[in-house]
Amino acid sequence: MDVPPDQAAARRFEFIGSDHLTDPILVPGGRHLFREYCPDHVGCLAVEYTGRGEVRQAWPYRPDELEKWMEKEEFAADFPYEHAIGFSFLDHARIEGVSKYANGDLLAVFHFRHTHPYGGGLARIDRTGKPVWYRPDYSHHRPQLTDGEVALVPGLRRGRPTDTKLVPGRDDLRIRMSCPQWNHDLVNVIDPAGRLLRETSVFDAILQSPYASLLLHTDPCDPTHVNSVHPLGEGPGLELGDLVVSIRNLRAFAILDRDTHRLKRMVGGGFLMQHSVLHFEGSRFLMLDNRGSKTPDGARKASRLLMVDTASDEETTVFPNRRTPGHLGDLFTGWKGGVAISPDRSRALVTFTEEGKAVEVRIADSAVLVVFHSLHDVSHVEKFSEERSTRAARTQLREVRYGGDG
Repeated sequence: MDVPPDQAAARRFEFIGSDHLTDPILVPGGRHLFREYCPDHVGCLAVEYTGRGEVRQAWPYRPDELEKWMEKEEFAADFPYEHAIGFSFLDHARIEGVSKYANGDLLAVFHFRHTHPYGGGLARIDRTGKPVWYRPDYSHHRPQLTDGEVALVPGLRRGRPTDTKLVPGRDDLRIRMSCPQWNHDLVNVIDPAGRLLRETSVFDAILQSPYASLLLHTDPCDPTHVNSVHPLGEGPGLELGDLVVSIRNLRAFAILDRDTHRLKRMVGGGFLMQHSVLHFEGSRFLMLDNRGSKTPDGARKASRLLMVDTASDEETTVFPNRRTPGHLGDLFTGWKGGVAISPDRSRALVTFTEEGKAVEVRIADSAVLVVFHSLHDVSHVEKFSEERSTRAARTQLREVRYGGDG
């Protein structure tokens, strides 16, 4: 849809099955984004909306202050980065995910472009946009705050080449991580003060489990590509507090023991390149299935909100379906996106990053309630096309969350 730049803020919300937001939502920002709410800065780090789209809180984005933290010796020695020439936080960092602390601070994860590794670390940001702390420690993807405001976040370290035989004498059953520095994914547990409480290797947990053979034919540079970690509630065959880990490059999610982080179960299915595997209730999980589905008429690829029941192995497409409004039936995001579940467990927010849209769906009947459009006035930014003076830009949208960290 073509929207004049000066109407971008007013046209971000499309109310369909509801005339308001039942719960506040938290939308990541970045450079040039939401400048109307953070006029003295390069943009807003994030914006929290409520009601009919009123702004409850906007956090200024201060990349220059974050870059200063990267020079601290505490992390520089253990987490060296290989940057392209001319790296700057302003130009090359993007805000990948945000969660909100009870006092209004944000937990923000960053990704870097033209940098190895890509995980830019995580920071606690106060209401004025200033860092309380920043760990440039290769953290990546979706942060999740749990009890006591302890954070679960995917991390990584740079693995050395490995060559592991699964069966003695069988050279064909050999796991080779041949890249000089491959992405060795971790689950990091971080306290509210930014201290690392624990790190667990997801790769080692798989290698030491009955599912090790899944590593035989994966990417030797990025064997797992963990993109979310989420605590379990109660359910048949599930232990309260265990962790569900989305492992994109194995087309699966894993259940790790809460205490030992031993891999207890691996679940695969008809999903592909999935993001945000979250425990919903009982034996059911919700996720964004990026590439495993087609539009309701079967004509084109579409991404979907998928329900997986680990007790029955049943998979249910919650969104889209044949009742979905036509302009929302073929949303597709091949690489990014995510899901958040409302505090009362009745609704889900599904973010289609490459479409620049997030859709709130009622889980029980798949009704579309609200659509958020990532529209911005960039008429003042020369790097955008000449159309910037007459049309608002639709930008990629990182994962939209509920204000209560759904």
